[in-house]
Amino acid sequence: MKKIYRINLIALFLILTFQAFSQADVTFKVDMSNETISPEGVHVVGSINGWNTTSNSLTQEGTTNIYSATFQVEPGWHEFKYLNGNAWGTEESASLPCAASNGNRFLFINDSGEAVVLAEVPFGGCNSEGTGFEITFNVDMSSEASIATEGVHMAGWINNWGTDNLMLENDFDAIYTIDFRLPTPADYPIVFEYKYINGNAWGTDEILDAECETVTESNRLITVNTSGTNVYDVFNGCNYELSTDDIFNRNPLTLVYNKNLRLLEFYNTSTTDNITSIRVYNLNGQLVKNLDHIDNISSTKLDFNSQANGLYIVQIEANSKLNVEKIIVH
Repeated sequence: MKKIYRINLIALFLILTFQAFSQADVTFKVDMSNETISPEGVHVVGSINGWNTTSNSLTQEGTTNIYSATFQVEPGWHEFKYLNGNAWGTEESASLPCAASNGNRFLFINDSGEAVVLAEVPFGGCNSEGTGFEITFNVDMSSEASIATEGVHMAGWINNWGTDNLMLENDFDAIYTIDFRLPTPADYPIVFEYKYINGNAWGTDEILDAECETVTESNRLITVNTSGTNVYDVFNGCNYELSTDDIFNRNPLTLVYNKNLRLLEFYNTSTTDNITSIRVYNLNGQLVKNLDHIDNISSTKLDFNSQANGLYIVQIEANSKLNVEKIIVH
């Protein structure tokens, strides 16, 4: 009997130990400078506390307008809001890049157990640019015959798979973009599971190829380690890397597609000794052309006679940086 009791105690200890280590101390901070503080105080509500409006109050930091408190939070994605009071009707209404259109803020806590101090945010607003964890998602919609009148949306862990509260903007050509600014530190790894929707309802979401490196089952799954990252995806396809560095400022380069010969030709006005490779990907993210050890870019030609018509991504590498261009083969 004593043996069974001891085993039960050990099991209970292990469970409690696991729970203790799985949670993280998270410090929430909100700037109430533009608010008249409610007699009921300032609270935080969300999936961190079962959306209970009274259970987590914040305390004023000295004589400042900052209210903060530290709570234990389970790993994973959470939605939350600040309240100037302790009941519904006193909640803030934030928006992108720190909240979805329903006003819910985004928060991801990884399983490191590391204590986290969230970026200070104004009540109803976002933390300043350059603070917290910033990331931009881009999706190329060129493969779609048309864009839904409801627009292009993103759904995932970040918004509890809502289909209509994260709308992307048409950045240029067929590229749609959305920026996020999370309150966690810039070097705090975040896991995203998501997909894109040509519309705002299930049934218009992309159908992904399981062979894509960043696809698990029917969703995209990536881990982003540092703030300032750009993610580049292709609707119904894989993702690809894209650099905003213009490596050809000193060596201007022109890509010319010869429709009659189905050849891609390269021209520049200076030396190109620094170019090490040219790779071409189709919209499914598959590598279709790969050239290494290029001596003279001006004599380089890529033959597309064996490739289907459509949009292709051309990556030109030099000095460990990438310049990316899009071409239409027809």
